[in-house]
Amino acid sequence: MRVSFYFDPSCPWCWLTSRWLAEVQRYRDLDVAWKPFSLEIKNTGVDVPAQYRPGMRLGLRALRVIEAAKAENIADMDSIGRFYSALGSQFHNQGLGAKSSIGDALAAAQWPAELHYHENNEEMDPAIRATMEIALALYGTESVGVPLVVLEGDSPVALNGPLLNATPRGEAAGELWDAFVIFAKNKSFFELKRHRTSGPDFS
Repeated sequence: MRVSFYFDPSCPWCWLTSRWLAEVQRYRDLDVAWKPFSLEIKNTGVDVPAQYRPGMRLGLRALRVIEAAKAENIADMDSIGRFYSALGSQFHNQGLGAKSSIGDALAAAQWPAELHYHENNEEMDPAIRATMEIALALYGTESVGVPLVVLEGDSPVALNGPLLNATPRGEAAGELWDAFVIFAKNKSFFELKRHRTSGPDFS
């Protein structure tokens, strides 16, 4: 199954969902396309709490580097996934936040180190916005953010979520995916929500 996963590297819930999908790939036939969704751009003009701003800024800088790699035709989904994995591990698992190294992520992706010069290149932003517009056209604009998962096909299905407070492992990850697909493909299904009793667990 082909899946598009829209991500911002700074979002902890998005990161946990992405690790779940990476685990699912070991147990199910799942082809993941990693696609940018900048929370910095999405929240333009919004009074975001100060503690989130540095991380969101780093997320946008990282997505600009990804777009630069795509523009130079050196980025495929595997290398984008490695870039995101390296940056997300530092940001979330290691707790470095906005101090995470885009340079280390470039090395993990095996992209030229010089691409870091595009971190502040606003010319990359239209490409990010264009990808976000595709997601918004599929899902709608009401309260949308990341993680955003799209089941691709003749009739794509977009869902905002799921939010997981820890990453399921082994066959449990696959079983949760199977259930997710059943819900996603049921046209009568709109929303399922549980009260959050704990924050993200990156262990």
